[in-house]
Amino acid sequence: MTETIHISGLVFEVRRSDLRKTLGLTVDRAGELVAHAPSETSVEELNRWITKKLLWVHRKLSLKDEVAPKVQAPEYVSGEAFCYLGRRFGLKVVAKQEHPLQFDGTRFILRRDARPAEEHFRRWYLLTGTDWLRRRVEQLSLHTARKPERIKVRDLGFRWGSCSQSGVVLFNWKVLQLPVRLVDYIIMHELIHLVEGHHGPAFWNTLGRAMPDWQKRKDALVVQAKDYLVFGLVCPRAPSSGSAPDCQALK
Repeated sequence: MTETIHISGLVFEVRRSDLRKTLGLTVDRAGELVAHAPSETSVEELNRWITKKLLWVHRKLSLKDEVAPKVQAPEYVSGEAFCYLGRRFGLKVVAKQEHPLQFDGTRFILRRDARPAEEHFRRWYLLTGTDWLRRRVEQLSLHTARKPERIKVRDLGFRWGSCSQSGVVLFNWKVLQLPVRLVDYIIMHELIHLVEGHHGPAFWNTLGRAMPDWQKRKDALVVQAKDYLVFGLVCPRAPSSGSAPDCQALK
């Protein structure tokens, strides 16, 4: 069961480690608050330490709100644009065609009676992008110490990606809207987790050796994602009652 601490209406997930010697706080991409602590740290000590850091936390949350993707639901009308690997392709709505959604290499073509069409786009991204992601993972894993056992693409809510201890790496189909260099950062992030299952110095050092400009890509992902996402990633904030949000965020 996940350990959480509730302070001033905020919910902090507690992640303990026998290897950790100091306390730490992170505000993840979707605003999730994580307290990192040595295994023996008492709840009282952790409460006192987090309380002293609340001003910093609120500043970080405000910054996240400023750059968070502000995604409007698509209207599925002719002339609307949808992104695939960072390129924008126009949409044409037609009265009749065999399949609800088709792509001719230059534009999407949507049958009028197939609207709203998110499910059709989701299937298209899954069908078209899964093979691309697998090939990309294979290429990038040449720079890491371990290859994944399996690659899966599915809806992960608001997370870009995830990996398991068994070596299965999952990607959200929505990453296929992003430019390749940003997708590469998401892929490499998860590949490094196959070796370093945490966010300590060893993780970032290993990531830096495999992808020296990871920080620039990570910053660009935070700032630029909103420019590409038509089908966005949304994480509900914890309600004021202090109950934990039903979500986990990419680091």
